[in-house]
Amino acid sequence: MAFLFAHTRSMGLSDALANIGELKGVIANTLKQSGFSDVINNQAEVAGNKSGVRLSILHLHIADRQFWQVFMAGGDTAATQQMLNDVVNKVEHLAFL
Repeated sequence: MAFLFAHTRSMGLSDALANIGELKGVIANTLKQSGFSDVINNQAEVAGNKSGVRLSILHLHIADRQFWQVFMAGGDTAATQQMLNDVVNKVEHLAFL
């Protein structure tokens, strides 16, 4: 059975960051430190793989320094949702946000 989960939130970019690219770089490093492989950070997404789960994070511009942050995870195990929740929690609690 395949699973697909998503989490969205609006966010304001911290004054500690020059632009969304810096945030995406920090998120990519966080994924690597959390054991994700094949981590990419491109214009469309920050994404990676772990234990049969593909996780993708999109940043959609609203206005000024406001963005929608969209987390998505797909996988073949029931642990897919927990992995998504763990990453959402880590990203939401980055020290500069």
